[in-house]
Amino acid sequence: MELIQQLLIVTVHFSSFSLAHLQDSPNRSREEVLGPTGSSLQAGPGVCVYGHSTSCCLGWRNVNGACQPVCRKPCIHGTCTRPDTCTCSSGHEGAQCDQDANECGFPERMCSHRCMNTQGSYRCYCEPGFTLSADSHTCTEGPGCSSLHCQFGCQGGAGGLMSCMCPPGLRLATNNKTCEDIDECVSQADMCTPRRVCRNTFGSYVCVCQDGFIMGTHQGAMLCRDKDECVTGTHGCSRHARCINTDGSYTCCCGEEYTGDGHTCWLRKASSPQHASHATLYYRYKLRKRTKPLLGPPSVPIG
Repeated sequence: MELIQQLLIVTVHFSSFSLAHLQDSPNRSREEVLGPTGSSLQAGPGVCVYGHSTSCCLGWRNVNGACQPVCRKPCIHGTCTRPDTCTCSSGHEGAQCDQDANECGFPERMCSHRCMNTQGSYRCYCEPGFTLSADSHTCTEGPGCSSLHCQFGCQGGAGGLMSCMCPPGLRLATNNKTCEDIDECVSQADMCTPRRVCRNTFGSYVCVCQDGFIMGTHQGAMLCRDKDECVTGTHGCSRHARCINTDGSYTCCCGEEYTGDGHTCWLRKASSPQHASHATLYYRYKLRKRTKPLLGPPSVPIG
């Protein structure tokens, strides 16, 4: 009898746990957990067994009969391999694979001579007098390269023809020997994310925050947030105005007794002496004293 009671308790426990798992999140439907009616889950990661029922574990959802992980934040340059875990593609890193990996800074040398990091990759180039081999990593001394007098090495082309080469972000000048900068901010549109603007640098570019925004972190991600000029005191409002912060900027509003555009405020004309400020009353008093008419000698009656 005692054994039967224990089996009943275990059965009720598994049934309750299974129901609780089905309701673990209001965003997970029955089909996301169990799949379409009549479908069976394929064996693999993310599959949990609760008594006689099988469903996707917490953090996984049913997609065409297979449990796939759910990442609440998107994997920009990678794939979601486990719940809230991204596996980045080559050349990227970070929790969301949204950061460029600098291969040129790895302990293992990627290039035999010089290395130039690029977005999501890298490129090797050689010292003057050397040629970049077919493996794009090794530099070998080439007799034909020295005579070209290249600024940044040379490479072999079709038919063994040698030509000068430039690192990423640079291009051959008209003399086919030296390299000049490429302005990525002009040649390529939408280089930066919203709230950022492109600034060209020699051989590359950087994205900086627009005016009115400053760089900050939010949940581990770098982003441009609003700069509160009213708090930092970097606004240009008059001392008789009130600063009102806006997204990426600010506005100035003159006080009740003043008028103007907020950057310059002056006293309003008072409608009555009772509403005039002390400064206005004093100004009017001094003005009356200066403009008081002069009194002549008393008139003497004739006769």
